[in-house]
Amino acid sequence: MYRCLKAFLMCLCVVIAPTSNADEKIATEFNNKLNKINVFLEENHKQALQEPNLLIGFVNQELLEVWSARNTIRAMLGTSRWKQLTDSEANVLIKTYENTIRRYLFEVLQQYQGQKASVESVRLNDKGNKGWLRVRLESPSFPTLNVDLKIYKEQEQWTVYDFSFQGISFVKMKRGFFRDTFDKNGVVGVVAELREKNKEFNQAMAVASDE
Repeated sequence: MYRCLKAFLMCLCVVIAPTSNADEKIATEFNNKLNKINVFLEENHKQALQEPNLLIGFVNQELLEVWSARNTIRAMLGTSRWKQLTDSEANVLIKTYENTIRRYLFEVLQQYQGQKASVESVRLNDKGNKGWLRVRLESPSFPTLNVDLKIYKEQEQWTVYDFSFQGISFVKMKRGFFRDTFDKNGVVGVVAELREKNKEFNQAMAVASDE
């Protein structure tokens, strides 16, 4: 499944082309966001491996505008559990998961080999507030892959909150861990588990900052 996650994050290097007049606005919006990520990885991936704070700054400024940690967590916890959180608890959980996203991209960066992606299609639901981007990912190092990115429109802004590879949803794969941990130990337990998983990454960032 790590390959699946790697495929998704590499899709953040996407160059999007409109598939129809109806989809053109959405495609253009994502193209403006994701093209920045594409250029960054192409031009800076080697330097970012040596200077992780370069990557962190870029993630904070650009990637978190594309991938909504809030909506991903909300989907993994489910509506009833999400509504139990206070604003303070939700903010702590979101910030902690954003650090998980930083860790994911740093791990993927080590495997970056100039992958190229393009959106094959855009589909929206009847309400026009959710949709799917079918992405074709081509690479010289592994077979061509198709990844479906789930997008959500909130206050006129579209973001990614889930992805599927070969029918396997990232949110559904992680949902059991989030819900079981929440039910046993509350949001404090979820945050503690995420921080433990991010510990090695945080230590590496601290070392890089001191150098």
